[in-house]
Amino acid sequence: MTQAEHADVSSYLAAVRRGLRGLPPSDVDDTVEEIRTHLYEEVAERGDAAAVLRDFGDPAEVASEIVERRVRPEEGPCVPQASLGRRYSAWATDVVVGLGPMLLVPTALTFSALAGGADGSNPAMPVWIQISEHVAHRWLTALGYEGLPAPGPVAIWQWMLAACLLAWAIFYWMVLRRSRSASVGMWMTGLRGIRLNDDRIVVRERDIAQDPAPLGAHRNRWWILVPAIPTGCLCILLLIYYLWMCIGPFLPPRILG
Repeated sequence: MTQAEHADVSSYLAAVRRGLRGLPPSDVDDTVEEIRTHLYEEVAERGDAAAVLRDFGDPAEVASEIVERRVRPEEGPCVPQASLGRRYSAWATDVVVGLGPMLLVPTALTFSALAGGADGSNPAMPVWIQISEHVAHRWLTALGYEGLPAPGPVAIWQWMLAACLLAWAIFYWMVLRRSRSASVGMWMTGLRGIRLNDDRIVVRERDIAQDPAPLGAHRNRWWILVPAIPTGCLCILLLIYYLWMCIGPFLPPRILG
């Protein structure tokens, strides 16, 4: 087999691996290795890697068929979706991990500034409120309101902090949780998000794994819920507060008679 044919087979296997995303990693490795062995044997017999790959089928369709057989086997019951309680627990934990820093870090910095000796007249307000004040000032000025006090400038480190927190939230929700199915919440509850045709379903890792772990083997994951539940409640309260503080300035001021 030539180097170019090796590259074609490797690209084909990489595409199959992407289609199997969501299955347990050990199962994906075993399946890809089994396909690799079969392809090499076929290429050795026929001597045409392109024809072998073409006859084997489109890699996305091959991966979809493997997942389909795993979820809906010809013999035995279909793999059920995870219970609503498990999915909600995973989602709630992901909210804390993915969005919690955006709410908790600016709040902690504000309280640290007040505890460090600030007199309270001009504390380091959370960056989201500072940004909303600037946007609201421009908006009200454009509407014709005059004499509005201009908000203070946002420090460079505050802009950098906001960018980092926003980047983390996007990375966590769009890459870790959705693309790689490797979020903290799903790991905690033993769930896997897999692609089935055009749908994404969430199942228990134990139900989808070829060699499931013994029952109770991952109960220690639930200790994450102990801090996650009160932290989640705090995040909800902070979210309501920040929304009110950010939306409030956009409301037209009352005209006092």
